[in-house]
Amino acid sequence: MASKLPAAIQNQERGVPSWNTSHVRTLARDLDWDDLRALLHVVDQGSFRAAVETSRLALNTLRRRIERLENRIGTELLRRSRSGVVPTDIGQMLARAAREMAGATISADEAGNANVLINPGELTIGCTEGLGTMWLTPRLNDLLPQLPKLTVSLQLDYDVSRDRSDDVDVGIAFGAPQRPDLVRARLATVHYALFASDDYLKQHGELKALSEIRDHRFVEQSGPGYNSSLIKFLVGAELPEGFMPIRSNSALAAYWAVVNGAGIAALPTYTRALSKHVIPLALTLPIRFDLWLYYHVEARHSPAVRATVDWLRAAFDPIQYPWFADHFVHPRDFAREKDGKVVPLFEGLLDPKG
Repeated sequence: MASKLPAAIQNQERGVPSWNTSHVRTLARDLDWDDLRALLHVVDQGSFRAAVETSRLALNTLRRRIERLENRIGTELLRRSRSGVVPTDIGQMLARAAREMAGATISADEAGNANVLINPGELTIGCTEGLGTMWLTPRLNDLLPQLPKLTVSLQLDYDVSRDRSDDVDVGIAFGAPQRPDLVRARLATVHYALFASDDYLKQHGELKALSEIRDHRFVEQSGPGYNSSLIKFLVGAELPEGFMPIRSNSALAAYWAVVNGAGIAALPTYTRALSKHVIPLALTLPIRFDLWLYYHVEARHSPAVRATVDWLRAAFDPIQYPWFADHFVHPRDFAREKDGKVVPLFEGLLDPKG
């Protein structure tokens, strides 16, 4: 017989904004751990077929265990997306509760109190320059209280394709790391959109169709691991004179070039949540990347690493930050997401003065 959900959870599924995760934690303790672990695999990998590899379970077994959970608690946990599946609000909460349970089952002898880190006394995080500068740096103060005796070293890289796993304790990559000695999990989806400044749009007008692209100017972020073939595909191998006034390997440099009216650029959609000085265009491009976190398997019980992973999951939470969800949300619609409760938390951080 299926158990009834607590009232707070029922209200959340009906759209009531209050959350009470303690009810979900209580509910999770009464569920089969093998079923919860199957849910974790699917949520982390973003699809049933990808979860087959990490869980070493048959596809039908995974589906059956998820269905058993849904029947047990009486609500949907996963929804289909274009690239796989995404958790519902309750599914996300239940997955978090399962992760907490997984940490609590580690024995004192197995976990200990020691941090297994690349450099003693220092927790090293590796990510791209754009994510580190524009998204994670403003949030580092949320992590520091969890690591009071450690130095947090945020190491940024301009090479998207480089394997940095030997140099960092926790890394973020645009693509799943393949090394067998790494624990990996899908963290978020980064979507891109076209942006320009108000001055540029007043002078050149808005790009409304791809057929008009040769009449505009573009700023390109280019470097190892970046694929610039899209522009060549749209414009041709020989770019029109003056078409690309600025090219840089820096996301921050590309941002400032757009702010100063140098041209249009493809920037992460979360840029709109940071600044009002870049305006998203209506024309969209199907550019998206899966964001993965990883850490060394021998550090899986390190309190510092676990705290950092929890911090990253909160920083890229698609429920709180819809621009990291699996489905595309146009930057112009951010204010309408979640009944208008999404606000530009860091607006002004990167804005020019005046």
